[in-house]
Amino acid sequence: MTQSPARLALPALRALAVELAERVCERVCAVPLPGELASELAALGLPELRRRAVVTWETRAGASRIFGFGEALRLRGERGAPIADARHVVAELRDAVNVPVVPGRPRIFAGFAFDPANRHHDPTWDTFGGYQLLLPRILLEQDGEEWTGSAVVVPGDPTGADEFEAVLERALCPAPAPAAETEPRDRGLAPGAWQLAVAEAVRRIRCGAYEKVVLARSVDVPRHAPKEGVLGALAERYPTTFVFSFTAGDATWLGASPERLVALSDGVVRVASLAGSRPRGETPAHDEQLARELFESAKERAEHAVVVEAVRQALEPACDELTVPGEPQLMRMANIQHLYTPVTGHVREGVDVLDLVERIHPTPAVGGWPRCDALAAIRELEGMDRGWYAAPIGWLDFAGDGEFAVALRSALLTGGRAVLYAGAGIVEGSDPAEELAETELKLRPLRGALEQA
Repeated sequence: MTQSPARLALPALRALAVELAERVCERVCAVPLPGELASELAALGLPELRRRAVVTWETRAGASRIFGFGEALRLRGERGAPIADARHVVAELRDAVNVPVVPGRPRIFAGFAFDPANRHHDPTWDTFGGYQLLLPRILLEQDGEEWTGSAVVVPGDPTGADEFEAVLERALCPAPAPAAETEPRDRGLAPGAWQLAVAEAVRRIRCGAYEKVVLARSVDVPRHAPKEGVLGALAERYPTTFVFSFTAGDATWLGASPERLVALSDGVVRVASLAGSRPRGETPAHDEQLARELFESAKERAEHAVVVEAVRQALEPACDELTVPGEPQLMRMANIQHLYTPVTGHVREGVDVLDLVERIHPTPAVGGWPRCDALAAIRELEGMDRGWYAAPIGWLDFAGDGEFAVALRSALLTGGRAVLYAGAGIVEGSDPAEELAETELKLRPLRGALEQA
């Protein structure tokens, strides 16, 4: 049995509880974790940290990891709540917080529904809502070889050191075990019906209804692997992605996204425009052949150009300066390669990361173009509740900086089942069978992680 962190670093935990008790007031505030406690928590090892954490965020081939334990605040928007509502809530929190501690700054983790206006309803997503903002009680962060962190106190917390010590111990306890296995539910279209929906979308595109629409599908499978095993397998097999998890109730939303939606740090914004794909080759020569086909495909280049232009249009009003390369690069992952254009800029004064998230989401890469027409088509043709699939997932701090990915290559773990999601961009030249094969390729990361774990 794993030893309790409180027993591993009792003096440091006690000292932290005393300091937090002294900070009890009418404002949210935070203090750094004692170095001894951060080190002892890190020594638990990655599997144990992933198991205990309610939120995780791992990037840069394992060079950066963030684990959040317990909850000081968890705010949930109703299923129809838009990103704008979350922005207003964060603004109110920002007005009620003391200066964040650095390093180990407190961070708010946030996730959103793809389309609050979608009328399809899968009750599995009810726990997550239209958005959630989660401020962990304890944050542990790795940057290179260094581990730091912070602990948060909020209005209404206990007033004594003994009570705070108990709060901290509870925050570091493992998350509750998954609920009993549930029966599969209808989620979206069967493969044949999904191909018919693709064919209908192509017909409408040829008639000029819209230029592109992204249709997603889901697969409901039994799962026997714990979330820490799935996260570990994803981090090992896809080290260049954003490996994330967000637990709400007895369900966990997790994945390994190749696509940064937006990052903001010290006034500099970075966005990844990602669209157009081919599988990886069986040999180096085959891999290069597929890459050439991708670069030379008029269909894929046109689809990619739409995404880049949409990002440009979304960011220009918020930026004093914007850099958009004229040609895409190649982003290679273990099982797939994409066309990729990095966009950077300097934001205007007063612009924060949630402002940028609201401007950019959904990109044509996950929704389609024009945006409103594509979203209407998704609601009609897709036949399912996407929940948080292909929506923003990430974190922000109280200064307005943060980083969000697009929740792709993702799965919802609930009870004894996993619901896997994948989509494909449909344009005039799309072939339904090929698009179905593309979604199967995109489902492989989660299928493989569930098997490996």
